Amino acid sequence: MQYSGISRTIKGGNNWKENLFDMLEPLPDIPILFLNRKTIVLADLHLGIEYELMKNGINISSQTERLLKKIITIIDDFAPKDVIFLGDIKHNVPYTSKQEKKEIPDFFLEISNYSDVYIVKGNHDGNLEDLIPNRENIFLYDGRGFSYHGFGLFHGHAYPFNDVLDCKTGIMAHIHPMIRLTDDLGISNILPIWLRVPINKKDKFAMNELVVIPAFNDLCGGLAINIMKSRSFGFIESIFSIKKVRAYLLDGTDLGFII
Repeated sequence: MQYSGISRTIKGGNNWKENLFDMLEPLPDIPILFLNRKTIVLADLHLGIEYELMKNGINISSQTERLLKKIITIIDDFAPKDVIFLGDIKHNVPYTSKQEKKEIPDFFLEISNYSDVYIVKGNHDGNLEDLIPNRENIFLYDGRGFSYHGFGLFHGHAYPFNDVLDCKTGIMAHIHPMIRLTDDLGISNILPIWLRVPINKKDKFAMNELVVIPAFNDLCGGLAINIMKSRSFGFIESIFSIKKVRAYLLDGTDLGFII
């Protein structure tokens, strides 16, 4: 593992296109972002959440192997060079459970057999560096993120580095975005969504759009953005002036502006 505290910028070549739709492609029905057909990005795995559920009377077996198989299937299908995890790899805070200590090292060993692995720490990832295998193709980044081929990648709980904010497009996670849809009979369903957020700048930086990734682990739950009194973008709104938010279901359905 390489803990990247010196250079946080990975530069792209001249073949990287300017059109956002050519560069960012959510995979249908899966909360994974395909970045310029070379890289997959996902977030909020919350491995070890089963322990917290057990303490609250909900007993289910470990889901780590199920989540790993889903990721490996995508890797087999698309052969990405890099796999990027945008934080909250583990679930339990401030401690690390026995399950996390056992499963997380093997999880990343397996993925690093296929692709280079980049990990941004989230607010649940205290002491994550102790669980990451010592391999040359695994890179661990501070929660304030890093610049990757012109994209600013960060988890969303901590103020991003300036070089991250200097990217035109930001990609974050953290808030587990969802939407509540209600039919004519009054029956509601809460579904995960992608968010595209145009940015009205409050400061001098290049970022003008933010993409928010839904949680990969379907046990996590999330925030129904369209019914909340507060949008709960947290400190993000101290950086960006957010006036409207466009939502997409995992199947690609464009729900339009929900805020």
